[in-house]
Amino acid sequence: MTPSFLASKSNFDGHYRLGNKRLTISKPMGTEMSENEDVRIEMLSNQSEMTDNINRNYAREWEFCIHYNETIQLSERKQQIEKVPPLLLKGEKGGRNRQCYEPAVVSLGPYHHKRDDLAAAEKYKQITLEEYSLSCKKTVDSLYDKVFEVVQEARKCYVDGSTDEYNDKQFNEMMLRDGCFVLYFIDCIASRPNTMLMLNNEYLGALGFMHVARDILLLENQIPFRVLRVLLDLRFPKDRGERILNEFFNYLNYGEITTRKEKVLENKKQPLHLLELYRSYFISLSSYFDAHANANAKSNYVKRNRSFASVTELKAKGIFLKRINVNDESSKEDIKFHSHCCYGELELVRRAVYSNSKAIYLNMIAYELCPHNPNDLRVSTYIRVMKSLVVHRDDVKELRDNKILLHSLGRDEDVVKMYDEIETLAVNVHMFNQIRRGIEKHCNNKYKTWAAELINVYFCSPWKTVALLVATAILFTNFLQTYFAIRPPPDESHGDMLELLRHCVHSKPSSAPT
Repeated sequence: MTPSFLASKSNFDGHYRLGNKRLTISKPMGTEMSENEDVRIEMLSNQSEMTDNINRNYAREWEFCIHYNETIQLSERKQQIEKVPPLLLKGEKGGRNRQCYEPAVVSLGPYHHKRDDLAAAEKYKQITLEEYSLSCKKTVDSLYDKVFEVVQEARKCYVDGSTDEYNDKQFNEMMLRDGCFVLYFIDCIASRPNTMLMLNNEYLGALGFMHVARDILLLENQIPFRVLRVLLDLRFPKDRGERILNEFFNYLNYGEITTRKEKVLENKKQPLHLLELYRSYFISLSSYFDAHANANAKSNYVKRNRSFASVTELKAKGIFLKRINVNDESSKEDIKFHSHCCYGELELVRRAVYSNSKAIYLNMIAYELCPHNPNDLRVSTYIRVMKSLVVHRDDVKELRDNKILLHSLGRDEDVVKMYDEIETLAVNVHMFNQIRRGIEKHCNNKYKTWAAELINVYFCSPWKTVALLVATAILFTNFLQTYFAIRPPPDESHGDMLELLRHCVHSKPSSAPT
């Protein structure tokens, strides 16, 4: 049988070569063709063998092309400063949280540049640029030249098309002003709070100052960290730059300027932007979770991600809170659960909650949900755990009493409301299930829950403990009196012992409050 191929309407010269074989076309060039007529190409010699060779060659070529294309796609895949996924803005909660993703005072980068309501901060950026150049003991032009060395790499960090309206000069000036603004703010928070407060009150006002820390950690308001690193190295020695970032992150985490032993940048891959760096510091990414450890990965999704008991409910089951010492975090985990013989311990790191916490949490979650970003969902999982633990104001009180949660929202109910309004669409399945299963296994153990009930009912105060001991002593002496009455000792010398027991039973013990 003669193999053939069909071609669309075109002009042909009558003969073609395919490999080392000659092909003849049934309608040569110059012959008129109708609209519905096809051109048939016939193979003339050794057609069966030739067909097999062609098929094998085609298969090899397709295999190479597919493999090559996949390799190119994987090699060209890169992280970008993404925009907030549109699905997060839908629904009732998404609508209420929309403002948490948009800058309130200052725009950084191209996504919100030239917004009229943020124009007041542009004049302030020029002031911080001059102040930063003086701190570096370099001219603005020299800073410009240094940033220009990485301007093309910085441009690639944004979504395609978002920087087209800016030429290299305009884009470089934007990166320079915004980068100096961010680093000057961080430096002043950590080292010169009075200077920053004075400048902010003069140009942005006290209310604007409160929103700057929030705005520089919004997902759509990021500067490529390679730009910040260039400016950071010009201003500070390495150790000093580490300490500035360390103190600023602790200011966000704990509400106070302290220094952790862990280095922010040491032995870490350069982050894409400041939000990614803060997220890695927030969750301490050195801890490792084996993605294959979850044996029930194919189980029901709702069952796998169901909530567990709140703080007060866990306390009733004998699970008590314990704060992880920040300076002694050997495992670098935010949440740990330990089940002991008679009680359980839920360990949490200390966090500060204030007016900007909701916006920062939402943007870290949005960052985790963007393509090509770290998919361990550590922040989402932490918030998901806190949503389970914090249901009533009594739960917040327990966290406060154990010095695990510090907040300045006024009322404990406001903390409950904040966690309730944060939606976590995905969690780290292994991490969340590991904690949830440990808590549920402890709560389902009757021996441990009975021991917890005994502790909560009879040992929750020193007076109840004394009353229990007195009652136990009375029961024990009654038992001994009954036993010796039934089986009196043969030796009469034990009569004194019986008389003493009778005296203990009939004497009235001192009353103790219950």
